[in-house]
Amino acid sequence: MKLSLLRYLFLVDAAVLSLLGAFLIFTPKQIEIVFGFRDLPSAVGYLIGLWGCVLGTLAIGYVVAAANPIRHRVWAQVGIARGALECILGLVYLAQETVTFKQAGLGIILAAVMTIAYVALYPRKPRLAASQPGNPLPASSR
Repeated sequence: MKLSLLRYLFLVDAAVLSLLGAFLIFTPKQIEIVFGFRDLPSAVGYLIGLWGCVLGTLAIGYVVAAANPIRHRVWAQVGIARGALECILGLVYLAQETVTFKQAGLGIILAAVMTIAYVALYPRKPRLAASQPGNPLPASSR
């Protein structure tokens, strides 16, 4: 059950990143307006497009990870790190009043939710069954 949920989380994350990446690449000016940033230099559009490329390639990694979450558990670690860093950065910029909650709030909340979900669903290595009290060696070693 937990592994299936992790697969779905990888796929949902990939879909969101793909969609956001595509918007950042193909409509950077509209993204600036939606997030309330006005009168930015045109070169900022280039940086926004590059950010879209990063998100798109991350999405590819999450799709691959969804096929075998145990083998590709490093992608869950990437999800944890990415979400935590996005959340912390958003809170820092919010505290410095560089951005408003309207601009950063949704991103901060989504980053926190994704981080918690990846931590909760992180695939841990299976534990070996405990040996019998009277016999400390596993059956295969006798």
